[in-house]
Amino acid sequence: MADVEIMSGICGFTTKVKATRINKRQVEVSIATDCPNIKKITTNLITVDPYKELFCKMHETQTYKTLCEGVAHPACLVPAGVLKSIEVVTELALPKDCHLSIKP
Repeated sequence: MADVEIMSGICGFTTKVKATRINKRQVEVSIATDCPNIKKITTNLITVDPYKELFCKMHETQTYKTLCEGVAHPACLVPAGVLKSIEVVTELALPKDCHLSIKP
């Protein structure tokens, strides 16, 4: 299992992603969030094929297609956090924190 906590920035919303590997070709992703936009689309669990998600163009992933219905703007970090959780749970990436440091 991989747990990812995403603090998106100025919006102040926090999203928690839990990715669970069902088998080699299936990962179940659950999303809990304060964001009212993403909350609209998190009523269903997302089940994805990690290899299709991680080895295609970003806009072609089921993750982005699903989350685009709720994401308020294209710079939202939630889709990237979901993909990172899928990478980690499938051992296609090591667990390591990611950061954006914004300076005006």
